[in-house]
Amino acid sequence: MSGATERTFNRITVDGDTSPNDMVLLMANGAAGNEPLMQSSPDYPAFEEAVEAVMRELAREIARDGEGATKLVEVVVEGAGDEASAATLARAIAGSSLCKAAMYGEDANWGRVLNAMGYSGVTFDPEGVDLYFGPVKVFAKGEPVPHDPAEANATLAGDEVRVTARLGEGTASATAWGCDLTEEYVRINGSYRS
Repeated sequence: MSGATERTFNRITVDGDTSPNDMVLLMANGAAGNEPLMQSSPDYPAFEEAVEAVMRELAREIARDGEGATKLVEVVVEGAGDEASAATLARAIAGSSLCKAAMYGEDANWGRVLNAMGYSGVTFDPEGVDLYFGPVKVFAKGEPVPHDPAEANATLAGDEVRVTARLGEGTASATAWGCDLTEEYVRINGSYRS
């Protein structure tokens, strides 16, 4: 199940920090009286898929419930050379304070997304990146594409928004989840006392 944890809980960010208490446990006590489910069991793939689906939904809810958050931000990176690179890029975008503030301000700012990708440590060709806010393409072939800025900004108006980056460097993809950065986050954490 470590792969499921990597693809779910390890792909969320509220503010980039982690708690020393963050952990994932999956336990079974045998009280159901069923035969033990082994990795070699024919039903194991369905079980594994169901557990990952539950973990994904819980991870999304953690990001949605970030301190002061008003939006769940889903970042999808497609067409990467490998899954690790896609995940690193997606987390960089989801965790960027400037991207998070732009989501809150409902500003479809492609420059902030590319900036986060650039400092992620993943090598990619910016000329091959297509960026979307919701279904609205805002950047391709190394430059902004003609689009209606009001339409792009409107995709950020709901309580769940999606940013997609397509790289064209392979077939790997990854999704990360975060939330917007609000004045309420600063108020909550600025008045916290240890």
